[in-house]
Amino acid sequence: MTLNISRQNLQLIGAGLLIGVGIGVLFIFGVFGDGLSNWGKNDLEGIPPQVPELGSSAPTFELISLSGEQIRLEQYKGQAVLINFWATWCGPCRLEMPLLQEYQAEYDSEMVVLAVNVGESPQDVQGFVDEMGLDLTVLLDETNSVEGLYQVRGLPSTFFIRKDGIIQFLHIGMLTEGQLIGYLDEIGVTE
Repeated sequence: MTLNISRQNLQLIGAGLLIGVGIGVLFIFGVFGDGLSNWGKNDLEGIPPQVPELGSSAPTFELISLSGEQIRLEQYKGQAVLINFWATWCGPCRLEMPLLQEYQAEYDSEMVVLAVNVGESPQDVQGFVDEMGLDLTVLLDETNSVEGLYQVRGLPSTFFIRKDGIIQFLHIGMLTEGQLIGYLDEIGVTE
């Protein structure tokens, strides 16, 4: 089989490809233009964007709790902190929450779990908290600014922060009880 394409048809194909690429570029910058211009920025005024690294200080933030209280990470200086990023639609988050609740209740004088809900309405979050019978400090990250600040790549994600404010571990995915016990032991929360 021989392909017989005239010069005129080749020019038309080339022009079509150029037009297609041009439209694609315009679409990407038109649809994602604001997102691309804000790449690496966060919505927290006065706080430079930081990429949290293991062994570095946990980036500071302030969010409203489900109960309406302003919560700042600095409030928990001297305590071990677990920052758990989650959502109501996330199956592994749903399975993990009772474990976090249990260990928060058991070690409340040594650590705090900050359950940061990512991008959902207070009504949806409250329904989930009521259904699960949770008594954790639930924070609302409706604009996903803290999720961006912490460079969260999957839910659930849990940052384990030592009493001195240093990020010791990041666990992406659902925690098992054995994993949780191991991490807590390493950050100074003992049985």
